[in-house]
Amino acid sequence: MPATQLVFLHGFGEDERVWEDFLPYHTFSFPIICPAYAEWTDCSTLADYARKILSSLPLDSHFVLVGHSMGGYIALEMASLFPECVLKVVMLHSTFLADSEEKKINRDRTVELLQKKGTGFFIGPFLPNLFATVTEDLLASLAERYRYLPASGLIAATKAMRDRKDFTSFVQQTAIPFLFILGEKDALISPESITRFVKKSVVILPNVGHQGTYEAPQAVAEAINQFVNV
Repeated sequence: MPATQLVFLHGFGEDERVWEDFLPYHTFSFPIICPAYAEWTDCSTLADYARKILSSLPLDSHFVLVGHSMGGYIALEMASLFPECVLKVVMLHSTFLADSEEKKINRDRTVELLQKKGTGFFIGPFLPNLFATVTEDLLASLAERYRYLPASGLIAATKAMRDRKDFTSFVQQTAIPFLFILGEKDALISPESITRFVKKSVVILPNVGHQGTYEAPQAVAEAINQFVNV
């Protein structure tokens, strides 16, 4: 019988180290894998990320995917392309909706800023938008950690997110169970944008923004465990 692996997929503007701030403090039922892809520049679509990540995972395994933000977009592609390998999906502050035209314009602006100014200039102003409440010390620590991410990797990711397809119908029709963990005060992905299409398997974290693993880590861990172990 194939082994079950729990795969944590990080978001944009961070890398696999984001899980080091969360996972050591919680216990999960299956072995954990945290792929690293923030530096990749050879993926032009989220499907490319999905295929490359899957190729790095253990053979003869089934996967429960936990995708934060961009990681959720990759999880959708993995579930769509390889449903025989994916048991369940947790969308952590992530959406199945494609970018609006306004968001696509903002992605292009992000690309331009990264090309002209680099990651160090971009990351400081970007991080506060991810939190409902956050300390200056945490922001400074994260900004220092991620200011060295290659701008080329962030640019590739931005373009892939901009051009991603809509997965609303897939999420509504697939037999793969989905859980959405959302922040009540998420400035990037509102709970209402999800709950208008999905009526069950939704956890809304009060007074939380886009970074529940920092703002409500115990609640996030409990929601994941309850979903995974059903």
